[in-house]
Amino acid sequence: MKNIISALLLFLCTPLAATAQQDTPKVDPENICIDVNYMMPQRYPTRAVNDYSLCLKGDTVISQLPYMGQAYHATYGNTDGLNFKLPITKKEVKPGKKGRTIIQFTCNNSTATYDFKIEIYPDRAAYINLTPSHAEGISYKGEWNTPAE
Repeated sequence: MKNIISALLLFLCTPLAATAQQDTPKVDPENICIDVNYMMPQRYPTRAVNDYSLCLKGDTVISQLPYMGQAYHATYGNTDGLNFKLPITKKEVKPGKKGRTIIQFTCNNSTATYDFKIEIYPDRAAYINLTPSHAEGISYKGEWNTPAE
């Protein structure tokens, strides 16, 4: 009797597992936007935020991110903070554990270099680690999507 029940459960659950795998969205590292919900500075508590994002479109990054932290030196003439559109100079995309996709890239402007590491999860969660050359690092948490062209 136990064998029949086990076989029946296995038979019924197999199509459900296949459906769950089909619903997993595909990550396109060339066209992805992350809507940031939380910022996690090193020296301050985590804060919920609204209306901030990071988008990758081909070889360009569009950053609209908040920042809290200590600057190592002043960047004179740059009042835009982490709001910029810059070309990506180095980019690496590799698979991670449990279906994650890891995107690492660097971009520069006239005053700083920014090193990004983005971890993309199949459940649409995303984590961003940002290390600016002129200030301490900061992390963000959000949800990713693939924007329409």
